[in-house]
Amino acid sequence: MLTLVSAASVLPSFVASSIAFAQAESASSSAGASQAATQASINAATETAQVAATTTSPTVAPAIAAPPDPAQEAMLRIVRALEDTAFGQWLREHEVLWNLIAIGSLIALGFVLNLVLRRVLSTIVARALAKAKRERLAAAIVSSKLLVPIAAIAPLLLVARLVGVLGTAGAINALLAFNVSNVLVAIAILRGMGAVSRFLAVADELYSSRPEVNRPGALRGYRQVAMVALALVGGISAAAIAVGKSPVVFLAALGAAGAILGVVFKDVLFSLVANLMLTANDAIRQGDWVEMKQHGIDGRIAEIKTTAVRVQNADGTVHAIPISRFVQEPYLNYRSKYGSPGRRMRRSVRVDVRSVRALDAQDLARLERDNLAASPEMKGVAERARQAAGAAGAVTNLCVFRAFVERFLAANDAIDASLPIVVTQQEASASGQPVEVLCFIKPSAAPDLASVEGAIVDRMTLAAERFGLRLYQAPNDIGPSVPPPAFLPA
Repeated sequence: MLTLVSAASVLPSFVASSIAFAQAESASSSAGASQAATQASINAATETAQVAATTTSPTVAPAIAAPPDPAQEAMLRIVRALEDTAFGQWLREHEVLWNLIAIGSLIALGFVLNLVLRRVLSTIVARALAKAKRERLAAAIVSSKLLVPIAAIAPLLLVARLVGVLGTAGAINALLAFNVSNVLVAIAILRGMGAVSRFLAVADELYSSRPEVNRPGALRGYRQVAMVALALVGGISAAAIAVGKSPVVFLAALGAAGAILGVVFKDVLFSLVANLMLTANDAIRQGDWVEMKQHGIDGRIAEIKTTAVRVQNADGTVHAIPISRFVQEPYLNYRSKYGSPGRRMRRSVRVDVRSVRALDAQDLARLERDNLAASPEMKGVAERARQAAGAAGAVTNLCVFRAFVERFLAANDAIDASLPIVVTQQEASASGQPVEVLCFIKPSAAPDLASVEGAIVDRMTLAAERFGLRLYQAPNDIGPSVPPPAFLPA
């Protein structure tokens, strides 16, 4: 600004001198006698401009030196004092050992500061949250260990700065100090990424525990996609700083290669978008039982990653399938609307319709006899059969069989009795009368799912004959020639 003011003040004088010089040149071409007068005019104009420039130009104040950093001065004084000792002089003679001890001491100092800062932050945050009665937030911070990476950032940056100061002052090898300082800054960036990741985990846990949400991992997809972008930018920046380059150069190169990378990693990008879609729609959760017959998948979701889903089948095998498949292809999710993680079971047996008959008085008497015996499986069967038959309907042995299956499933320890237990008859066909069972197996019994289902079907098969029913079997249909079994034999 001062230079512009000075130039503006001198400009009129130089314009006047230029005009006088032009007039003098024109006069000299017509009359040589006036050369002395012209030279005098030029000299006068030049002197006038110099005087104006001298009087109008302000004096520029000298630059004020920045005050020395007390921490740097203290560090250098300690190093100089150590160099004056006999041990310090001996270390200076061994350059490699001197550099290792100096840098190792600073790193040890940073480690101690990290422990102290972590303890201080933990105490301050715990007391503040306890005073504000934010127990859930305090528990989330403790479980996620959010303060661990936060407490490490400041000591890393401090040690990096001190190493750089020693290198600049010549106390240690300058190249070594430059590289170590860059590596420490890169580690600080990575720890910052870890802090952001744990902060997002805390936010996800708090949001998922809200009453109107009430589902784990409600922000899982958003958090994973955000961490992919952060890891990409932070990782490139950390790598660039570690090798002593500007991160802008690496990020610019990444942007230039974005089109090529988009083609190469199109599946990964589509998986990220699918992750967001599934999270927003709450389509799948960890613990859901899903079935994709086209891929041989029939099991519980063990883990949902950024680009893949791990499903553990009932036989113990584990499938890893891209998460985009749950957007592109159809699948079955057996998650109950009641919120139970139980595995749904749906099986059926086929009864020969020629063995179905109405019960007479003797059959009903035997049914009441078994009901009074208070058998866990037969208790309440008679009442349930009459209720199902209705006021005007006849009680059949198939109706009693359905009531028995309901009571049997309700008394089974592997079946979740809090969820619906439905035994229905499907439309009869040439292959018999299907009796279908719909129930939910408890999560504790789900690993042995095949055994539980097999035991239930076996029990239904054996009980059919007790109620005078015969199961249908097409290859060896002996129904017309063999009478059906007796109802509730003694």
